[in-house]
Amino acid sequence: MKPKMLIFGEDWGRHPSSSQHLALAILDEVEITWVNSIGLRQPGWRDLGRLLSKGVAIGASKGQKAPFTVVAPKLWPMASQPWVRSLNRAMLRSQLAEHGPFDYVWCALPSAVEYLDLFPQSQVIYYCGDDFNALSGVDHQKVAPLELRLLEKAHLVCCASESLRQKLGLETSHLLPHGVDLTQFSRPQERPADLPPGPVLGFYGALAPWLDYDLLAQLADLMPECNLVLIGPNLACPTTLLQRSNVHWLGPRPHASLAAYAQHFDVALLPFRDCPQIQACNPLKMREYLAAGCSVVSTRFEAAQDQAGVDVTEDTEQFLAQVLLRLLSPASRVEQRMSVVGQGWQERGNELLRLLQFASA
Repeated sequence: MKPKMLIFGEDWGRHPSSSQHLALAILDEVEITWVNSIGLRQPGWRDLGRLLSKGVAIGASKGQKAPFTVVAPKLWPMASQPWVRSLNRAMLRSQLAEHGPFDYVWCALPSAVEYLDLFPQSQVIYYCGDDFNALSGVDHQKVAPLELRLLEKAHLVCCASESLRQKLGLETSHLLPHGVDLTQFSRPQERPADLPPGPVLGFYGALAPWLDYDLLAQLADLMPECNLVLIGPNLACPTTLLQRSNVHWLGPRPHASLAAYAQHFDVALLPFRDCPQIQACNPLKMREYLAAGCSVVSTRFEAAQDQAGVDVTEDTEQFLAQVLLRLLSPASRVEQRMSVVGQGWQERGNELLRLLQFASA
């Protein structure tokens, strides 16, 4: 009989997170029940639409596109009143009654610690994929003590980057880096019709505050014959950048379509600001760019320095010069793909299974 794992993650299918990839990678060996996001901050009036959409999903979670049960929890996120927290636990116990007991409880969010008393016999795994003390959109003052409590309860701690391991300061924690679907991103695909003609300098992902928009503006101005293509929701990109004639914002695209775009980038960009959130990150897109065969130019952060195939630059001048160099002398597509061989999600899943056996011994 397969061991059972309960996963506290983000909303299933909202974006392809590392927890989702790992869950799929171990599915043959572990029976999984997924709990959608329980939140990392108290909701405000701007969140009412999303809360309503999550409420609509309650009771319909089994119909979501996942190869296992997905539970939409009936919880008020980050509740501060004791009676609300008690009600939250009672509601979640009721929703999960038919699915347990669980051998493992996987916590990708520190707020999951509030519910661990429901699973006293389970092995607790803390999967630390972000620096929650620096992550945008998080109530840091409340989340930090929750993370400390979770570390005390965890039987196994896995971190997505070495900087996160150093930040947690636990010698017993394990490095479990992000992986990549090499088959999906290396399989040749036709050029998307909405990619502009000519050389493409590309980025996909949230256009968030941690991107260096001044750097991108200088890049667009320096190379007017190239098209700067941005794919993803616009959370912070200034209008002055998007108004440039050689800048093309395509909006969000399904993850399954991103390989086709990346394969036709002449240079793929990782134009991040130097901030604690980025220094702790290990972006999935980095290995996806490489699997697509892209030349990759990045600002400096730890995970990029540790990854073969990425041209890491020290400052704006060097970034611009390296992009120009890669336009003139592209990296070998075969060598770029070879740089992520052995870093697939299945290999990461196999490592996770080994760690689970170790924790249970």
